[in-house]
Amino acid sequence: MGILHAAPPGVGDTTRLYRWLTDRQGRCNVFDAHLFACILSRRWPAGPGALGLDDRALGQLLDRYFPGAFAAGLPVPDSSPTPLPPLLQSEADDIAALLLAHRSLGIEEEAWLAAIVARAMLDEGELWRDLGLAGPSHLAALMERHFDSLALLNATGTRWKAFLYRFLCARDGLIPCGAPVCRDCGAEAVCFGSGD
Repeated sequence: MGILHAAPPGVGDTTRLYRWLTDRQGRCNVFDAHLFACILSRRWPAGPGALGLDDRALGQLLDRYFPGAFAAGLPVPDSSPTPLPPLLQSEADDIAALLLAHRSLGIEEEAWLAAIVARAMLDEGELWRDLGLAGPSHLAALMERHFDSLALLNATGTRWKAFLYRFLCARDGLIPCGAPVCRDCGAEAVCFGSGD
């Protein structure tokens, strides 16, 4: 039995899911296919909502990079997507808009990556880990390829999560705080309004 006929891995087996996806890689950019396989194998088990993509974008990504993944048995997580609370959705939208304002190539993949990175920014851990990447250098390579003007601005190599939040604060005339994510800061009303 050839590798392409192997049964799909369980939802929680990230290493096998990565290999299973890359065995089905379509004719596309190899680096981007690696990025998407890393991201999907890490975030897919939490459910499609953890990616930050709508069904259409997710379908296009899978069709382009891993054609036939669903037909071959890509496991669908049990959980249905839970919408983000409005404050967190606003935060993710701001991050995605910032990334898109600095896109390098003007390709659809950058819109997908902006949404995925923005959603991962809301998680607690290191951004590279939350994206399923092998280390900070892989996140730096993603940023250099797809959001190069931001990568140039981060010349000191500041951790990307801290850099992007500080960039947003400075852009909006706020004094950047030390919190790694907005919900830990306590100044939501200053940044996002009172919510009334």
